Amino acid sequence: MNNQQVLLKKSFNQIGDKVDSAYENFILENVNDHCLRIAVMQGEYRWHYHKNTDELFVVLEGELKIEIRDNDTLFLKPGEFIKIPSKTIHKTSAATRTVNLCFEKTVEDTIFVD
Repeated sequence: MNNQQVLLKKSFNQIGDKVDSAYENFILENVNDHCLRIAVMQGEYRWHYHKNTDELFVVLEGELKIEIRDNDTLFLKPGEFIKIPSKTIHKTSAATRTVNLCFEKTVEDTIFVD
């Protein structure tokens, strides 16, 4: 039995450049019980929260607007990041094409509050 894992180098830029739709969000890699997602977006996502997981957003390209219900509106530029705690109602949007990473638990626990 071969216990050696295959190590593959990947590029955020190459993966993001292949997306040509206004919104796409998918898992790049699983890490134990967490995952690293990439989101390419222009437009807005619905108000929502995550019951059991924090989210860490990292912007690679563009500017990500994060609205926190009953609180501040934040703008993240390339190289900036923020952790959104679980149970925090928030909405993301981007006026122009924006690419961001999100690190969170793999379990799906998104609850929409529109």
